[in-house]
Amino acid sequence: MTRIALEPYFLHQDQVQSLLGEQRTESARARAARRSQPESALPYVLATELAEALSSLGVGELARCVLEQNLRTGQVVGAELEFAFQRDRGHDAPGFKPVSFTAVLDAGKPVRVTGTFNSARTASSSATGSLAGNRRVYLIGTVTNLSASQVELRPVFIGIRSVIDDRLAAGGPAPGARVYPGDIGQFSAIDFASPLTEAEREAVLRVPEDVVKHAFAGLIGESYVPKDWGGERSDLYTSRVFARGRQVSAAWLFKGPGYPRAMDVRALGKNGDQIDRLFTEPAELLVLQHCHQIKPSVVGMMDTYAHDARRPRCYMIIDGADTGRILRSLGLLPAIPASLSRQTKDREPQGTELFQRGH
Repeated sequence: MTRIALEPYFLHQDQVQSLLGEQRTESARARAARRSQPESALPYVLATELAEALSSLGVGELARCVLEQNLRTGQVVGAELEFAFQRDRGHDAPGFKPVSFTAVLDAGKPVRVTGTFNSARTASSSATGSLAGNRRVYLIGTVTNLSASQVELRPVFIGIRSVIDDRLAAGGPAPGARVYPGDIGQFSAIDFASPLTEAEREAVLRVPEDVVKHAFAGLIGESYVPKDWGGERSDLYTSRVFARGRQVSAAWLFKGPGYPRAMDVRALGKNGDQIDRLFTEPAELLVLQHCHQIKPSVVGMMDTYAHDARRPRCYMIIDGADTGRILRSLGLLPAIPASLSRQTKDREPQGTELFQRGH
């Protein structure tokens, strides 16, 4: 069974209880009452109840809502970002100790995420130190103000989010986790620590996407490789991948030399919709491969989709360097003189279409 766990640093009890409704709130209060210190336990019990209810409450991921352009004022969303917290002592009042926060969300273009909360409502006295300076945390909040470049949130919860699969006590990747190429059983003979030469990096850019797809399928042991077509959600679907010792289903999105430069969210279709389509596949592991660098904004978006409370999954990023190592192990890197490396600057895609085959 897959479940979300929440560890609170800050929790606005009134707002959380309003979200949970009367029945869930009474259940949480009854559980807290059985603890030795009911008042101290209540924020943690409410956080547990909130975690269990996230999916049914429809709390979406902020990055996904921004990417899909369906964010609205009054909506409750979650965001796991690197926040900068700043204590605002100049506005202190009895029972009110404000802390402001900012973060930058990259969903194709930078969007500032801002807000303020009352640090007097932290879950414990020790939690205050966890909400100072820069820290990556998960925040659930209500959108109070919205523009093209900024989202203001009123926090309901700030803390740590974990995705737990009780079936994985014996190993295997947990949903929401990033899987690395070195975790794949079929890639065990490949040295992912070995560097690529400049000539090898350029050679990767000359390997057609279809060749890469068939090479990966062969290495995995997948015999059924579909032809590309415009309505596809993924380029390859297989149930033969072994990740951290466990067999899992995987959907793959391949990006070849049609876009021979660093990949950002804009390279993945309008509003990054190719990531959205990839995550509609019934797969436990979603894989994005590219012949060049994959920017952190894309990794962050994959991570956001993987942590969707409605269906958390695992994801894997295979950039041009790891692609080169895999192809090199198979003897599929074409010979290319290092002196030709400068010529790649002339191979920029023409026009507004990033990919010629519907990618």
